[in-house]
Amino acid sequence: MMDRRTLLTRIVTGFSLIGLAGFSVPFIRSWIPAFRNEVILDVDVGGMVPGDIKVVHWLGRNVMVVRRDKTRVEQLIVSDALNDPASALSQQPDFATNTYRSRKPEHLLVYSNCTHLGCEVEFAAGNRLAGFRCPCHRSEYDIAGRVEKGAAAKLNLEVPDYDYVGRTMIRLRKG
Repeated sequence: MMDRRTLLTRIVTGFSLIGLAGFSVPFIRSWIPAFRNEVILDVDVGGMVPGDIKVVHWLGRNVMVVRRDKTRVEQLIVSDALNDPASALSQQPDFATNTYRSRKPEHLLVYSNCTHLGCEVEFAAGNRLAGFRCPCHRSEYDIAGRVEKGAAAKLNLEVPDYDYVGRTMIRLRKG
């Protein structure tokens, strides 16, 4: 027969082991490589009209999907008013080294973090598709995510790696 002290010690030890196992699962899981479905995200852009903005959360960051109209795309030129007009210094996949910084001119996909200190950028007030603005230090970006000269940010908004997997489906993938 077991005395009361031994019984209580075994109960407390059992609960402690269960708690330790519960707390160690996330730690151990962080060592296991991510599964394929965690590093890709499909975004449906079928219902978007020019001027629409969709924000999706992917890999711990927000990605903005902007549907641009043709007149705004035609106005995208390499300008002296931009800090990095050709996007030579910015982080982006190879396909985004064009004037509109995307696979297709009508869609822009960028991370919503300012390249200065990481604040969430917002759309410039007044003109619906004039560009982006950082509320922290007032850095301004054009509709292609290119930063203007004199801003606190020195790099353009980052472009994630993505592909079109259909006419209206964009697949974000880890590059």
